[in-house]
Order: sequence, then structure tokens, then C-alpha cells
Amino acid sequence: MTPATASPRTPSGRRLPALVLAAACAVLAGGVLSACSVGGDAQPSNPDLSSRSVSASDFPTPASPIPPQAVANALADITGSPSPGQGSNTEISPSECAPPPVSADGAVAFLGPGTAERSTLTTVVAHVDTPLAEVVRRAEKCPELTTTTFGASSTVTTEVLPAPPARDGVETATIRRTILTGGGTVPTTTSSLSLIGERDGVRVYAEYRWPAAGPVPAEDSAALDELFTKAVSAAFG
Repeated sequence: MTPATASPRTPSGRRLPALVLAAACAVLAGGVLSACSVGGDAQPSNPDLSSRSVSASDFPTPASPIPPQAVANALADITGSPSPGQGSNTEISPSECAPPPVSADGAVAFLGPGTAERSTLTTVVAHVDTPLAEVVRRAEKCPELTTTTFGASSTVTTEVLPAPPARDGVETATIRRTILTGGGTVPTTTSSLSLIGERDGVRVYAEYRWPAAGPVPAEDSAALDELFTKAVSAAFG
């Protein structure tokens, strides 16, 4: 399938620009998605995974490709690891709970809108060195951690939920994160639900992200399940 070339509309009638940087900043105001910040051109050394990714038209509302130079930021958001260039300025406590980072080399990502206000659906296919079992083990060991970047702190609550059905030797997992940022009377809450599949050093993510602590809306839950099924099929056949 060929990615959509027209700027798709969100459920509320807004246009999702073809350049996903503008889309990320518009859909998730306030820096919820760090893919808004990019710098320099990506220089992938791993094989390009474009042929193993879903396309824009696989989303319930056509999505936009995340530019290569922003994929590392999208992966940081999905995995909970520090954003590129912020590792030395980010403290994770307990330190042994730091999520394993995933390289953006050769990775391919798409971003589209969910049905709820300021919600998004994201897919990524990427090369990995750390087994998915280790990602799950660390998430189970660390149900709560604190990240501090340039003095700004967030509390991250992590849940490992029942994994999606496996197929063709694909290992799967489901991880939910709830991120509470800022103190005072009006903290910001962001939640994400990631369905993950992995085989032979390649991992796929299908993530739903929304600015609340409640459950995923039923319509978006079904859309996420369908998108994950398509992502697994595209990546692993």
C-alpha cells in the first residue's frame, strides 16, 4: 500500500499535516511527544526497514511518516528512555529501572490521530539488541520510577498487561505507562499503551497515547489491536 499523500483530517476536522513534526506538536501540545524536537540528519547503519512497516493508509485515519531525524525521539517516547542528547542530563531513579534504549538506525515510524482529543496512534519497526523478555522483566521489576531532566521530574507508573496473541514464533508483550509530570496543583498526566512484537532482532510497536489516566476508549482500543495485527504482519509476514 502507498502512503497517503494528502493531509488527512483528524476526527475533529483538523488537518494532520504531511510533515509529522507539525502534527505531533499540534495533536499533543505542551511537549507530550518529544518527536516535535529534531536536529540534524539521521545516518542509519542498520538495514532500512521500510519494506517491513505498515503504511499510512493502514491507520484508521491516514497517518504521516515520522521523518528519519525524529524517529529517535519517537522511540524515546514509546520506550520511556531518555531523548537523544538528554541522556547525560536525565536521572532515572532507581537507576537499574532505566528502560533499554532502542536504536533508530534503519527504523521506520508513522503517527496518526486517535479519536479522543489530543490522542495519537504510533507504529515503529526497529532493530533491537535487548531481548523483549528483558524489557518485560525490567518493567515488572520497576512498577514505578522517577525521571528528572534539567530539573523537571516525572513519576512513571508501569504495568505489564496480558500479551497479545503470538503468531509464527513472534514474541509479544503489552506495556502501559502513566506519566505524571510536575507538582503543584495542576500536574500533567499522560498515558500510553504499547503492543509489542519481536522476532530475530526486529521489534514492532503499536502505541496509543492519550492525555489522561483513565482507560483507553473502546474505539481506540479496537483500532490499536487492528493496527498491531497489521504491524506484525508487515514486519514478520
